[in-house]
Amino acid sequence: MTSVLQPLTDVLDRELAAGTLLLDALDGERACLVGGEPDALESAVATKERLLAELHRLEAERHAALAALGFPADRAGVTACLQAHEDPNYRDDASRAGPAAARWRRLLAVTAQLRDANERNGTIVGLRSRRVREALNVLRTGRPDSLTYGPTRGVASARRAIGRA
Repeated sequence: MTSVLQPLTDVLDRELAAGTLLLDALDGERACLVGGEPDALESAVATKERLLAELHRLEAERHAALAALGFPADRAGVTACLQAHEDPNYRDDASRAGPAAARWRRLLAVTAQLRDANERNGTIVGLRSRRVREALNVLRTGRPDSLTYGPTRGVASARRAIGRA
């Protein structure tokens, strides 16, 4: 690897480390969501937010490293940079990769895992939220699918529904 890529590979290494920690944090968050542990969930969310902020900071560093080399900060810019400084035949789907390209590919894989883990957690939150709404609707109207507020119900109908409960 040429020394010109050292700043980029250094930040890729730090992004990989932070991304791996964030994957662990998302796993912990999921365990808290499934286990119904509100105090532990609060801590897990704080950890997740801290790691997300760190990843955003590192992403800005990567963008700066690419800009210093004269490349745009997008995926095509990384590919062009790797082609210019490591392997003229580099492609994201090529079977062979140099050291910087290998780090970049691992970061792309971790990013995909992070997206999937976050979507799973979001699904859990959505399901829990729906159950809470249904329980509140039962308390208000006697039916789990009856909305108190919404596009077809105004404040007057909401007052009537609450007044009945």
